[in-house]
Amino acid sequence: MPSLLAIAQERIASKRWSNVETVEADVTQFTPPEQVVDIVTFSYSLTMIPDWFAAIDQAYRLLKPGGIIGVVDFYVSRKYPRQQWSSHSWLSRHFWPTWFGKDNVFLSTEHAPYLHYRFETVRFIERMATIPFLPGFKVPYYLFIGCKKS
Repeated sequence: MPSLLAIAQERIASKRWSNVETVEADVTQFTPPEQVVDIVTFSYSLTMIPDWFAAIDQAYRLLKPGGIIGVVDFYVSRKYPRQQWSSHSWLSRHFWPTWFGKDNVFLSTEHAPYLHYRFETVRFIERMATIPFLPGFKVPYYLFIGCKKS
């Protein structure tokens, strides 16, 4: 059993949450018993899913009309991002994908644009985060909240 799943199960048991269940499955294929859901979240996980397009498409299929998707993850901008979006330097666009890639975390220039294409944007925030073991360095991340288009 993967360690994060075990930690989640321990936390659920210690809190005595009866309305929470863990599932180990391929996110690109998984369908819950309810068939449709109100909300789907990806917390620092799209960068670790090889077929992240399929994961987003599956989330879209699972959401009820008006359902919400929430994503937070590291990323780098396109060389020429949308006018209102952050533009990361050449160094950032090359350093961070290389550095994270050593741990099989693959930053993409395409996550945010695809989320905006697939869902109606409710909120999109771009920020820089400090990294505890790299003092003075900040990595870009985004928070996307979207709604399934009717």
